[in-house]
Amino acid sequence: MIELKGPLKALVLDDEKSGRDMVGYFIAENAADLFGDVFFASNIDEATKILAQNAIDVVFLDIQLKGEIGFNITQILPPNTHVVVVSAFPEYAMQAIKLEVVDYLLKPISEDDFIKLKQKIEKRVDLTKKTDTVTLGNKSSLIIRESGMNVVVPFQDIEYVEAAGAYSKIITQQKEHLISKTLKVLSPSLPSHFVRVHRSYLVPVDQIATYKSNQLCLKNGKQIALSKTGRKVLQASYGIG
Repeated sequence: MIELKGPLKALVLDDEKSGRDMVGYFIAENAADLFGDVFFASNIDEATKILAQNAIDVVFLDIQLKGEIGFNITQILPPNTHVVVVSAFPEYAMQAIKLEVVDYLLKPISEDDFIKLKQKIEKRVDLTKKTDTVTLGNKSSLIIRESGMNVVVPFQDIEYVEAAGAYSKIITQQKEHLISKTLKVLSPSLPSHFVRVHRSYLVPVDQIATYKSNQLCLKNGKQIALSKTGRKVLQASYGIG
């Protein structure tokens, strides 16, 4: 880990030390005012442990890891976490666009590209502060636009959130709300106890009744898929592992 003076925390995931050192160098030289703690991981297991213990703002992600695909980590990234792809292979660009990454940097990184990336991160972080939430007394709620009206949905009423293409379905006991935002875009508007247990699901921890290797059961009886990396993040939230 390196310590700088900026407000954001970063995680650099690359199986090669030279790749980790390269990103660390550019952060220290060009973005020391933006980043504070910078963590390094060589595989997804190491990255998962760091994510469970630290509120990471930006993940610098290599794609081709030894025996793993770096994109798999995006399934369990918590709210407010942004992804920057750093790869020697341009052919993953379309998949990266679908994941709404901040930028796609080709190795070797140029200083000009990194400076442009810094500007993009600053804009993206500012956007995440403009969330669709409102505080009503001690109750924090999500505001959803439906049929020309603003509908207040308290976080405590949300049983789970499911991806639906370019939309997200917000499930409460009363009804199902459809919002024109992907899980990635919606996530920053949700509290930290909403866990990304699968690429298609965000679940409040307090709604979980039981779970096993690849599935969890909510208190309402709903069965939801649980990915391997999602299980690790869920267990970390319980202080397990």
